Amino acid sequence: MSTADALTCLAFSPDGNKIACGTARSGVTITDISSKSKHQLEMLAEAHTHVTAVAWSPDGEKIIIALPDHTIRCWNATSTHPVGSPFAEHKDLILTAGFLPDSSHAVSLSRDGELLVWDTRRGVVIQQVTVSNTTQTMFVAALSTDSSLLFTSDTKEGIVWEIPKCARIAEIALPNVPLLQAAIISHSRPQVVLAFGDRSFWIWDTSTKKHDDARFEGLSEDDIPFAMAASPDGKLLALEIDGDVNHPTHFYDMKGHEFTTSNMRCTHPFAFSPDGKLFAASSVPSDSKDGIYKLVIRSVEEIIGRSPLDVRSRFM
Repeated sequence: MSTADALTCLAFSPDGNKIACGTARSGVTITDISSKSKHQLEMLAEAHTHVTAVAWSPDGEKIIIALPDHTIRCWNATSTHPVGSPFAEHKDLILTAGFLPDSSHAVSLSRDGELLVWDTRRGVVIQQVTVSNTTQTMFVAALSTDSSLLFTSDTKEGIVWEIPKCARIAEIALPNVPLLQAAIISHSRPQVVLAFGDRSFWIWDTSTKKHDDARFEGLSEDDIPFAMAASPDGKLLALEIDGDVNHPTHFYDMKGHEFTTSNMRCTHPFAFSPDGKLFAASSVPSDSKDGIYKLVIRSVEEIIGRSPLDVRSRFM
């Protein structure tokens, strides 16, 4: 993997034992976390090898990837062979995609605001909804790890959609501050974390329709949130700061307090494992002798200096 072949996206398998990494030039690599063995998905000759999104099916048997040509392709995760024909119903860049619980259907959202639910075996659309009008492009979007909830926004409003019904279940008026990042925490009380350009963030409870305000401590006026991920239990946030070369990614609790004990230097893409015990990300190139982007996997306990169970959440 050359320096230009950076990691572009990653996803843990449902059992947390493997991780699929999309790259800028080499397609997708599947890594077994315990044995560290790796293998590549068999890319079709005509397929782009730049991967913009990757997701596992809940049964762990299939992987879908999104490509710059607006197509989505499905692979058998074990044999690494393609399954079916490319899904080519989108007309713009695909922002996010994921499987539904039955592992046979998927949902995907493109930048033009088209949300599609489709059969991965036949490549047939079974549901289509326009979640943003044609005069606007999607500003921020986030899909929950179980694909049950989708958050979309324009400059004025944030909306949560229930999947696969594609029904609006909650709306929130956004402040006159740029919304830069969003992450969904889908547990018994679904919440959406919204990070803004003034270093503030909201934790929006979509059941009560209320939100709490907080601020990321220790950030200056020039620090802009570039990427964000929330742990499955809703207790930790990983936040990458644009332009922070020395320490790009910071870890916070849900009140905005930073875990200053963290010594993990990493950059996006990043993700928490399904059980919240592991965190995976791309290395900072300067940390390797050859300047190459590499997959880094660390335990959350090691990163923050304590067990994730010991982290107090404002929702406990």
